[in-house]
Amino acid sequence: MLFAWLLLSVYQEITEQKDLPAYLNQLYQNLDVYAILLFLVLVLLMLMQWMFEAAKWQMMLRQHINLPIAKAIMMIFSGISFSIATPNRVGEFIGRVLHLPKELRVQATGYTFIGNFAQLIVTCVAGSIGFGLIAGDLATGSLAQFKVIVCLLVYLAPMFTFLLLFIYFKAGVFFNWLSKIKFLQRWEHKLIQLSALSTSLLLNVLFWSVLRYAVFLLQYWLMFRLIGLALDFQQTAMAMSTVLLVLSILPTISLVELGLRWQISILVFAPYTANIFGLTMGITLIWILNMIVPAGFGAISILVKNFSKK
Repeated sequence: MLFAWLLLSVYQEITEQKDLPAYLNQLYQNLDVYAILLFLVLVLLMLMQWMFEAAKWQMMLRQHINLPIAKAIMMIFSGISFSIATPNRVGEFIGRVLHLPKELRVQATGYTFIGNFAQLIVTCVAGSIGFGLIAGDLATGSLAQFKVIVCLLVYLAPMFTFLLLFIYFKAGVFFNWLSKIKFLQRWEHKLIQLSALSTSLLLNVLFWSVLRYAVFLLQYWLMFRLIGLALDFQQTAMAMSTVLLVLSILPTISLVELGLRWQISILVFAPYTANIFGLTMGITLIWILNMIVPAGFGAISILVKNFSKK
């Protein structure tokens, strides 16, 4: 119901655009060799950003098992296929650990948590900066009625980010605490190993998370160029970082998340573009490219794995 309401509201905003026929005609005329090459670059960037995620996964598991990068990527894709229907993609670890020996699955679940937490920190850092830079435009424009809340969030977002950084580098304390819980004591040894993660490893995971995030922003900018939105990279980076920050905080599942991406993007990008159709189309295409396509490959890899066992 929520997704249907979001879809209807976006549809109404799109149909109210007076220049929509002219934009669609221009979009059709711009379909040339350059557009095809740019789309291929976007596909390569999709593979690159998931390769960075696989590198994080491979690095954390290295002390237990040597994973070829191709296998690590397919494990990541399997995780995506499981995460699609779970709130904030918390089910991702299930698809990843299915490909590992049973004795490594508890540790691998912990590594998934650490990798995702590092990505969340990067999202919050970039989002806090982006939101701080465009808060003035939002408070006097599309979010004028929420000016007080916008100004308050400018200060709360960095504070929340520093809290996440503290928790991240104290992750060992968390896993050590988990090992003391009675029903988890059967995995105490594995949890103690997770509590001994080095600072250098945590920093390397953050580094790969930053690279992945940078590629992600580049994807959006190139997609917006492909569909004819007149946005420069700085505008795209600031606004998209703000959108991703909001999405990382709200509890959603992937289908509803797409509708929220549309609505939040319309509000945040309002100072920079009035082309709602182009904006929502770009958001949707990136979502399909980065989530649905990898999830499809992941589902196939799980089916092949299950079939090979029979």
